[in-house]
Amino acid sequence: MAKEALIETFLVAQYCVKFEKDPRIWGASGCYGYPAAKLLFSIVDTIGSYVIDNNDPRQHFKILNHPDYYNLGLSEEDLKIIYENYRSLLEHNSVMPFDHFLNIGNADGKVFEIVNNKPTLNLLPFLLLTKKILEKFLPDLEKIISESKKMQDILKK
Repeated sequence: MAKEALIETFLVAQYCVKFEKDPRIWGASGCYGYPAAKLLFSIVDTIGSYVIDNNDPRQHFKILNHPDYYNLGLSEEDLKIIYENYRSLLEHNSVMPFDHFLNIGNADGKVFEIVNNKPTLNLLPFLLLTKKILEKFLPDLEKIISESKKMQDILKK
């Protein structure tokens, strides 16, 4: 089930990032950035829940620095910004702080950066890196999940 869910989530995120908004309708060009970010964070959260193996969802986002996965080299403050101001606010309130931005970005760009003192999440590099992570994670998914504390907690329900 997790494999199918991760693949489906990625494919819908990919659709959102590749979608080109008509500026005559939307007022500006862009992609479906908000749902793309929510879906990509869902994948981060899922992989982190099994690999980091901690019941605190905030800790799952340490997968972004894990050397075998995203390996972004983010500071603790960056992780806090990503978790609290992007992931949580988007997921629970469908908003972000006014001085935080989503950008399509470039294929070879950074996933997260501070531009002119403003946090910016770049969706295309996030999507492309997530694809690489899934290509690595999915073949070992059954083993990783079966050995995780998270699965033991799920089986108790």
